[in-house]
Amino acid sequence: MADDTDSLAPLMTDLEAFLNAHPEQPWCVHELYDKVGLKHMGEDILVETQRALNHLARSGQVGSSGMVVERSEGVCDDWFYWSNKSGHTELEKFGRPWQFPALSDRIQQHCRHRV
Repeated sequence: MADDTDSLAPLMTDLEAFLNAHPEQPWCVHELYDKVGLKHMGEDILVETQRALNHLARSGQVGSSGMVVERSEGVCDDWFYWSNKSGHTELEKFGRPWQFPALSDRIQQHCRHRV
């Protein structure tokens, strides 16, 4: 596992720095892929971005929360990550846009964009 974390270390460092520079909101994995992950080389950098974020969340370096939304086309899920500098431990603490059902609507729109 150490080798896995070592190979992700530069990406993890950049992701945590980005989140710390923007603590005012949670960021979905796809936004973080666009803002940070694309600057790194990798075979499947979206997957690597998700893995790096999961390592950061498991180690307590960033906050995270997942959301699953059922749609007519199937189930869509997304993960959100935020800086510990935000002072929040739960997604809904970021206010109304980050609470159900508003967040559900946001994810459905995001998923339509991805389909």
